[in-house]
Amino acid sequence: MISGEAELEGSAIRDIRRRLGITQIELGERLGVDQGTVSRWEREVENPRPATLARPRSLLERDEERRAFNRSLAIVRCDLRPASLLDQNLRLVEISASGKKAFTDRGQDPFKLMGTSFETYSNRIGAPHLRDHLLESGFLDGAALLFSFTVNARGNGNVTIWEPLTEDGQFIGALNYITSFFDFPANDEFTIEKIGFVATDNPGTFHVTHAGQRAHLIDGASFY
Repeated sequence: MISGEAELEGSAIRDIRRRLGITQIELGERLGVDQGTVSRWEREVENPRPATLARPRSLLERDEERRAFNRSLAIVRCDLRPASLLDQNLRLVEISASGKKAFTDRGQDPFKLMGTSFETYSNRIGAPHLRDHLLESGFLDGAALLFSFTVNARGNGNVTIWEPLTEDGQFIGALNYITSFFDFPANDEFTIEKIGFVATDNPGTFHVTHAGQRAHLIDGASFY
């Protein structure tokens, strides 16, 4: 784990370099120092100058953002889940094969949804409050780690999770994917039965911000 103290220990610098998958020479080139200096840092013979301290952390943060984005691409393009990607304006830009099937099963044309904004989509399914809950969770501002909602599509239930994607700390889009399917009692409605989020500063708690008339059935549902 990276220390939050003013100084980085040599082992932390070494861990950052290894997670980046680069040599001491390559790290030195990125930080404007030679390989010998990086070696002395890692052996704790000397510490980086204060002005240099933030740069290894910044390199790691960028790498983690890149990895998160690439994982999202893999989930969608390798069809690892019913999933889709949205851009920074919350417009649908890519859907996995099983994601297209999930939309089709709910009576929606996935091809007509491409380029559609989340606001338009929410209004179209009769749930404008869904976007409002997303914004209020702080999802776009980094205050929410995850956003979730449960859909009732005429008796077919599913739980969808949203994860934010960032670049240099700025929101650039979102990955969303269905985690489970289950059945509600047969009905002819399309409704959002549960909405909530996990706050960045409290990852152990799921905050429910909306519960529909069938929300009480979700906890006892048999998922598949």
